[in-house]
Amino acid sequence: MKALSDMASATQVLLVVCGVLSAITIGTELFGIGAASSYLGGDEAAVGSINAYDQTSTIVNALGAIALIATGVYWAIWQYRAAKQVAGRTRRSPGRHASSWFIPIVSFWFPYQNVSDLWRATGRSRPPWQITWWVLWLSSNLAIWIAGRIYAAAETLEHFRSAMWVSLAGEVLLLAAAPLAWMVVRGITRGLLERARLVDAASGAEVATSPA
Repeated sequence: MKALSDMASATQVLLVVCGVLSAITIGTELFGIGAASSYLGGDEAAVGSINAYDQTSTIVNALGAIALIATGVYWAIWQYRAAKQVAGRTRRSPGRHASSWFIPIVSFWFPYQNVSDLWRATGRSRPPWQITWWVLWLSSNLAIWIAGRIYAAAETLEHFRSAMWVSLAGEVLLLAAAPLAWMVVRGITRGLLERARLVDAASGAEVATSPA
């Protein structure tokens, strides 16, 4: 169980990092929107701020992508180990718990079901806020994807500013999802650890009361 606990702790740390980087990205996008609006309003000196935004957003977006990928990998490993602890008590195998996050279409719903199964396997009810976490997660991914498409097709500064607004919305949703994701990892891990302790205690009591 120590391996599961360690992986959960690492995943939680990475979720915090993702939240911090989302907050920084929100600030960067607000700065970029302000700079673009000033330039469109006739302030030609704002071109320096726009260049600063371009440089900063490139770095921040790269760091955010790296953190998100690392978090996804750690989460998948954590969930695999969690599902392995309760193998046979969930509708899907530990391998599918991990892989469902990366399969197109399937990733829209299977991971949510798998997490729900883990809650039940620990003997706990699925928390009412889990659906909020999932909607925030899916919405943030959709908004960030749309922002990327707008950026790629943008030909005017107005288009770039629109992309900034959509990106900002996506990062706000991602920032809101991060603490709920953190609570998912903590809650399920604690439930599994408590379940393991109860099983060990019951086994110990059985051995102690069995006839010599």
